[in-house]
Amino acid sequence: MFHHAVWLAGKTGARLTFLSAIDLTAILLDDLTENNRLVLTRTIDADAGRVLTELVRQAKEQGVEAESIFVHGKGWLELIQQVSRGRHDLLLVGARALNGADVRRILMGSTAQKLVRRCPCPVWVTRPGPLDQPLNVLVANDLKPVSEPALRLAVELGQALDANLHLLHVAEYPLFSLCLTSLPDEIGPDYQNKVRARAEQTLRAQLDQATLGVSTKPIQVHLMDCIRNPDESILQFIKEHQIDLLIMGSVGRSGVAGIMIGNAAERLLPNVTCSVLVVKPPDFVCPICDNLLDASNAPADGSQAD
Repeated sequence: MFHHAVWLAGKTGARLTFLSAIDLTAILLDDLTENNRLVLTRTIDADAGRVLTELVRQAKEQGVEAESIFVHGKGWLELIQQVSRGRHDLLLVGARALNGADVRRILMGSTAQKLVRRCPCPVWVTRPGPLDQPLNVLVANDLKPVSEPALRLAVELGQALDANLHLLHVAEYPLFSLCLTSLPDEIGPDYQNKVRARAEQTLRAQLDQATLGVSTKPIQVHLMDCIRNPDESILQFIKEHQIDLLIMGSVGRSGVAGIMIGNAAERLLPNVTCSVLVVKPPDFVCPICDNLLDASNAPADGSQAD
């Protein structure tokens, strides 16, 4: 992840903040004496400080401005709070290069999954991979408004990184699933053609808007018929086109609806072998950030603010 961050910052002129969080809960330290707890905490703090200082040094050595922060607390929560406090534009987190069930076990409910769902800024989940050659970037677009900011960000990155951009929509045909028998021959092809024509029209309109005034490589537009479900079609496209980075919009949901329904970005995260960049809609509201803002605005004496 360090190399991804420094590489990206070097390409875009960004400033890096390295954050490390360690959760030393009381449960973990219960069996230690007070003196040993103090010694252990100081040792961990010192070790983390040395590692972070070295990361900052290496980044600056490569011409990238950087700073570091070390905190005690839950990783995903501390990251979101720092994003809110520091008004960061992008959060990079790492994921191990595993496949299938192992990836699902690690990511589902993990730091990456929580960040994808709750973090207010775009979240880039990186996996080890080459960075020197032009990246193959895929923007999966479901034609909904949430896809538009993802496409705009992809165009900006494509320009900065000289990436090869692919724009994909997986066409679905709801009328087919509603019919108990096959559609009459004269209806089926006409229905499919209309669905695909509307999809292509919408894709072209979004692309024209996203590339307005931007000089970038030609963006390849793909319309793909759904295999069994859109997720499987996207995974197949990633494999066939050797995609390095998948960019998707994410619908912000909270409470039971968010847990039960999820969205395509969350479903795909445990299964893709490439890196994933998830973009929130402009109206996304992060409850954690709201609580943090309320706390920072609260009077120190606990009285009611005007």
